[in-house]
Amino acid sequence: MSGTTKGSRNNVVCETLRETKHAGVWTAMRRIAASVVAAAASLTMLAACSMPGKIGGGSTADPGKTQSFTPAKGKAEATLSIASGSENKEVADAIQKAVDDSGVAVTMHYMGSLDIMSALEHGGDDYDAVWPASSMWISMGDTKHIVKDATSTSTTPIVFGITESKAKQLGWANADGTTKPVKTADILDAVSQGRLTFSMTSATQSNSGASAYLAFMTALTGRDEPLSAADLNDTQLTDQVTKLLKGVDRSSGSSDWLKDMVVANPNRFNAMVNYESLVIQANKTLTDEGHDPLLVVYPADGIAVSDSPLGYVDRGQNLDAAFGKFQQALASKDAKLLFERAGRRTGLGGALAYASDGQVKQSFRADWGINTGADALKTIALPSASVINQALDVYQTKLRKPSYTIWVVDYSGSMSGSGKDGVVGGLKAALDPAQAKQSHIDPADGDVNILIPFSSSAETPTRVKGTSTGELLSRAENTDATGGTNIYDGLLSALDQLPEDTSDYTTAIVLMTDGQSDDGDKSYFTQEYRSRGKDVPVFSIMFGDADPDQLNELAKLSNAKVFDGRDGDLASVFRQVKGFN
Repeated sequence: MSGTTKGSRNNVVCETLRETKHAGVWTAMRRIAASVVAAAASLTMLAACSMPGKIGGGSTADPGKTQSFTPAKGKAEATLSIASGSENKEVADAIQKAVDDSGVAVTMHYMGSLDIMSALEHGGDDYDAVWPASSMWISMGDTKHIVKDATSTSTTPIVFGITESKAKQLGWANADGTTKPVKTADILDAVSQGRLTFSMTSATQSNSGASAYLAFMTALTGRDEPLSAADLNDTQLTDQVTKLLKGVDRSSGSSDWLKDMVVANPNRFNAMVNYESLVIQANKTLTDEGHDPLLVVYPADGIAVSDSPLGYVDRGQNLDAAFGKFQQALASKDAKLLFERAGRRTGLGGALAYASDGQVKQSFRADWGINTGADALKTIALPSASVINQALDVYQTKLRKPSYTIWVVDYSGSMSGSGKDGVVGGLKAALDPAQAKQSHIDPADGDVNILIPFSSSAETPTRVKGTSTGELLSRAENTDATGGTNIYDGLLSALDQLPEDTSDYTTAIVLMTDGQSDDGDKSYFTQEYRSRGKDVPVFSIMFGDADPDQLNELAKLSNAKVFDGRDGDLASVFRQVKGFN
């Protein structure tokens, strides 16, 4: 919407309908199947012109980025700012208990593992502590040696959570729900035969994805030793891993969001790779809502285990004493009990310290395929930091399923100036090979990126393949920002650009808008999206005066997510979105 306040938008839309007959509606009318829908939408908008009202409002797009904990009694003696993996949202009770007992408040900043590693590389930024899912992110990021007293808080293996019907169909589960030993080669065979697809986080953005990927590759070497640099050049091994990763039907930059996606769509997703603790949390919700649980399958020849270390970031801020109190309280028996009730293991070697507790029993249920014996966790040995970095580069540039991303970008008048500059900078951060490489999201030879600028209507798409993204970036920079906002015409154009077989790619539509779109083409887009049956996520980046409610509708329709770019750091948000694709 060009240069208007929310309060004036109804009038602007009405004038557009009266004087120009609204390009989006006429675009839809030109689509024969939608002529009646589009005309009805126009009449509805015209009828509303005599009753101007508020447009917008609603909840924020991503309220889960931060979470604050304060002592239940008394004033906090200090507050710690902690860079944390998203999976720690699930142990909020244990965190609150430690805050109450220590008298130290904490603010959790939830982010991807790569972001935590990057913060350490930059000297810790403004964080007082880091709490990633795995020690390897501290090892790789703490080049300045500022992390002190890092200690494991709990452990949880990265497993397959598979619907009971699928697990039994594959022969991996017994009638009572207990699961059988399954080797990585068995998983590869099931994927190659088209019998299994699964959702998984990106190996370059999230610990669960990185750990699973390293475990897959290590197991497929057939050796009980860490990966080496030579393994990454073994074409037989990399071909096997490529075939296995073709089974990924949805990617994510967050383990917790991946869990939420599967829970929200139990009839759509039949398998995910995630932490055992998050499969447990998913099962609690699924069973409460009357759905079948996921059965836990442990790769028998190599499994990665998250050790969830909490460490102090020494930037000279003199909060080490407060950190020590909080860390000690988090290691108490009461806090550990709360960890286990949430599905984390706190005993030696991955055992349970409180196996007799009733609520712990309800988390670690054998009929969910969960095995609490040490024999279930054949842990892989992690390679050196340099080999991990090389392995992640190989994943991003050669082994992962190619991505197919359609960028539907708002070029309405209100985007002129800083808004357009932010979009161009964001696209460069995500697609320029040199910039993207810094965030491990660099494009690969098989990737496809399409730019569809839109304002009052969608413009002609620009399509590029592989690492040569210059034409697309040049188009982004040279397109003028003018006109109104019709997100649905842009999205309709995106549907026409989808590949015939979306399973060949990790496919996504990314919408970026700073305004409110009228609903002239909404019904037709919804109808077209559902009728085509592609099930492609529509991720949205909210900027300026964009309406969260409108974008959340798209996310719900397509099993996707809304990203909040209203703080102005669009480059960071574009990078984050690319991590989901």
